[in-house]
Amino acid sequence: MNVGFLIGWMMVFLRSLGIILQLPLLAGRPIPIPMRVGLSVCIATLLSGVLPVPPVPAGIWPLVAAVAGEVMLGLALGWVARLVFTAVEMAGRIISTEIGLSASPGMGVPEPASEPLAALLSSFAIVMFFLLGGHQMMLTALARSFHYAPPGLAVLAPASADTLIRSTGHVIELGLRIAAPFIAMNFLVTLSFSALGRAVPKMNVFVLSFSARALCGLALLATAAALIARYLFIEFGEMPIRMLQLLKP
Repeated sequence: MNVGFLIGWMMVFLRSLGIILQLPLLAGRPIPIPMRVGLSVCIATLLSGVLPVPPVPAGIWPLVAAVAGEVMLGLALGWVARLVFTAVEMAGRIISTEIGLSASPGMGVPEPASEPLAALLSSFAIVMFFLLGGHQMMLTALARSFHYAPPGLAVLAPASADTLIRSTGHVIELGLRIAAPFIAMNFLVTLSFSALGRAVPKMNVFVLSFSARALCGLALLATAAALIARYLFIEFGEMPIRMLQLLKP
């Protein structure tokens, strides 16, 4: 085992670790650090044997630059893949607000104790991720990334900034598309009770609308799983393409 192979193994390990660090939470808890490191070690051991041996850096500073580049590239690839789950969490918070449930604002992962509906959709997205083979697609994109950026030569494409901006904007689009039926339902319920309040002035439509909105929202949620799964199927299928767009010239 020569020095070039060890350096190549380390570069593959660092890029894999950057992606695995961006994996979503499981059951509301982060994946333990030893498990993340162990997964990265397994992936590096499997891939380093089939990749070309990179040249040995001439000094310490080229080695440090190569290490930093691999870590940053892995984090960027994992961040693009994580955006799908961010869109689902955003949709869960919007849906909670539309059907009258409490939703604390924020950008973190929703907690079941404070945001049950958003946490439910987040868990559903994680289940669909493994059910639809999203983890296999992510590993395929990782292995394919070494074709465009060999170990130790992690360089982003010139249009990577535009890709990151469009991927971030797609989060808002996907979140609103998932929550669109609930936004329309809230509008129709509000419009119906507004007309009912004009027809029956003595009825307390403000209080009754909360119950009707929650019942209609939960009923709609029970039938919206197939629609959400369809969106996730499309997004997980396009996830490797978005990841590799950061590297393609």
